[in-house]
Amino acid sequence: MSENDAAPSDEAFWSDVRDQFPLLHDRIYFNTSTMGICPQSVLHAVREHMEQLEQSGDSGHSAALWREVKEGVGQFLNCSAEEIAFTRNTTEGSNIVCNGLQLQPGDEIITSSHEHVGNTITWLARAQRDGLSIRVFEPANDGQKTVERIEALLSKRTRAISIPHVSCASGQVLPVENIGQIAKTYGLFYFVDGAQALGCTPVDLQKIGCHAYATSGHKWLLGPNGTGFLFVHRDWLDRVQATHVGAYSNAGDFSMETGIFSFIESAQRYEYGTINASLIAGLGAVLSFWQTIGADAIWQRNRGLTHRLAEGLHSLGAQVLTTTRSASILSFGIPGVPYADVQSYLWNDHRIRLRGIYEGGLNALRASIHLYNTPAEVDRALGAIEAAMNKLRP
Repeated sequence: MSENDAAPSDEAFWSDVRDQFPLLHDRIYFNTSTMGICPQSVLHAVREHMEQLEQSGDSGHSAALWREVKEGVGQFLNCSAEEIAFTRNTTEGSNIVCNGLQLQPGDEIITSSHEHVGNTITWLARAQRDGLSIRVFEPANDGQKTVERIEALLSKRTRAISIPHVSCASGQVLPVENIGQIAKTYGLFYFVDGAQALGCTPVDLQKIGCHAYATSGHKWLLGPNGTGFLFVHRDWLDRVQATHVGAYSNAGDFSMETGIFSFIESAQRYEYGTINASLIAGLGAVLSFWQTIGADAIWQRNRGLTHRLAEGLHSLGAQVLTTTRSASILSFGIPGVPYADVQSYLWNDHRIRLRGIYEGGLNALRASIHLYNTPAEVDRALGAIEAAMNKLRP
């Protein structure tokens, strides 16, 4: 495979790509937003690395490997390797940021009604513990209206904005750069949940202007389960306090007797305890996989398939909820039918896996399409959805 050959409409090429994945052919997997499927090369890298460690007895904590993977992720995000910490998932990154901020009782945090539970519970627990106030806006279909809704919530007690880059509920891409301008103008801390962005749509942290950004390696990036990344801007390392620390958090010598201790001058300070180094090797392998095909080619392919699904759903008369779309996520529903009934029917009768959406009070299903999906699968799914409409609607 090579990037020059990766035309979005070259079905022979994408068929070869599909063969790189162990995903069974008896199902249509439209659930990458929950969990991406690893290519065989990633599984091989993890197994081989783990076997080597078991044979040698080494810890596998290689500074060279850590650096290589962080630099690769930094190219995706447009940030430096020193600003990235390895985490186990986006939720862990959200917890590090939420609990590391220096906030006082009565301080207000603005967030959206489309947050994933991992980011919602994090802020609610902190608010309950420390007497904070959470102010919530509903993302609008129009980016400017979303900005206006955020501005309407600002007060003298506002201290932070926490939003998703891509809504896990609707697939909507929020106007993250414009919101970054609000944070800059009012001197607010700006955190972005990027779980649905890395590997799904271009991300440029310099343009977004956020102070922290948490994301996962096991969704759209197609890395091993239990991997994630946290970006903290170098100027905010001392202001997002590391509340969980351990080996690798320190810079140089430390002593219980003298009290000598200082944090390392990088986001590595947020890494603590033993982790599975073989998963990091898997991340290195998946970055190579992306380089082989090319991110732009993958995104063009995915957008084309998502557009095909959207057009088909409109033709069927389904309710398409994702109106502002530049990512490969599409939420839809059948009016009058609970999403759980549709989800069960599509899986039990047609082996189509989608996620039910309840966030934001929605009654919908989410289709998230990636490079291992095909036009034929989209068309088969549309036929199954039409059958669901005929069978389940009152």
